[in-house]
Amino acid sequence: MTRRGALGVVASVVSGIAGCAGLRGEGSSPIQRSWYTGIHDPSSVATTSAGHLIAGSHSPFQDRPIVTGLDTQTGETTWTVTVAKGEKSPLGVGGGRAYAISKAETMVAVDAATGETVWQRPLAPLDDADPGVVEFAPIPLGDRIVVPISGTEDDVPDRLVGVARADGETLFTHPLPASLSGAPGVTSSGVVAPLVDGHVRFVDRTGAVEWTREIGAALSAVGAAAGTAYLGTATEELLALDTATGTVAWRGSLANTVFARPLVTEERVYVGGADYTLRAFDVASGEEVWRDELANAVTHGPMQVGDRLVTLVGGKHRIRGPSGTIPFSPTELYIHEQDGTRVRAVSLDGRPFEDGGSVEWAQAAGETVYLGHTFGLTRITPEAITDA
Repeated sequence: MTRRGALGVVASVVSGIAGCAGLRGEGSSPIQRSWYTGIHDPSSVATTSAGHLIAGSHSPFQDRPIVTGLDTQTGETTWTVTVAKGEKSPLGVGGGRAYAISKAETMVAVDAATGETVWQRPLAPLDDADPGVVEFAPIPLGDRIVVPISGTEDDVPDRLVGVARADGETLFTHPLPASLSGAPGVTSSGVVAPLVDGHVRFVDRTGAVEWTREIGAALSAVGAAAGTAYLGTATEELLALDTATGTVAWRGSLANTVFARPLVTEERVYVGGADYTLRAFDVASGEEVWRDELANAVTHGPMQVGDRLVTLVGGKHRIRGPSGTIPFSPTELYIHEQDGTRVRAVSLDGRPFEDGGSVEWAQAAGETVYLGHTFGLTRITPEAITDA
């Protein structure tokens, strides 16, 4: 079967099995790590503007923290915050605080410097059985936090909930007509929500709909900057939408769907797809500037670290709908210059780096990239990214 044919059935049949994680693969050079820490089922990692490092966990067990403070240099735990039993969301970070929700129908705001719980509030209903209802991180938006609550089943009403950043008071609840197909993008005045029914909706900071645009196909997570939102579609396009009106500014040609959020810089939009290709488009014109063929579907990234791009192919990715979380193999980490020059490719499959289980995701935070394993979290040495 051709690559394109195999990817065409990814939502229903997956033949690849994720291998064991490694920072050295067969025939590849190693990449150094600063440290490894055993956070089970990590959900995300982030740094604040003051340099505080925090991590979250998806784990449903009550003794696994919803938010953890870490020492940036050593990976040692400095504080933890736990809630009742329930699977947890990734972290939203803003203004020195971390925000997360749990299937225990709880939302917390935590001071990233001290680990103090600033506030904790109920957030119902959240269906404990729905695998996707806490998939998306809370979104800081000025003096409020927008919480995407959207599962992959019909047991919980899909909605965006706006709460006050200061005390968690509910400011609005905006019902969604369909489940989110990817993580919303944020602008200074609202969020751009992609839906599985092929619509894109802009919801302002009060919960009102500014516009809705029918695209006609499932959509990826949204990257937004300078008045434009960028997202991939199942019609094999990268779309640029004016966030004021929803008008399509341009369409860039792809060769399959997009799993990850496009990266937007001042001059370029970078996007990786299920077609195993990393591409750069001109922000103004939509013209493709360069492309590089990779070893697998792009599931995380590209991310910007300094003046480099870091992209993970393989790992695991949740397909919105009945397919659930899909493992891809092989798993490799790529480092590129912004002009498309490939600096390095590192296999993350195989021995001898098995202490954390398979690599499931990669995320940029601060001056480097972190790898989420089945049973732990790795910090890559910053020089491995910037000096490679």
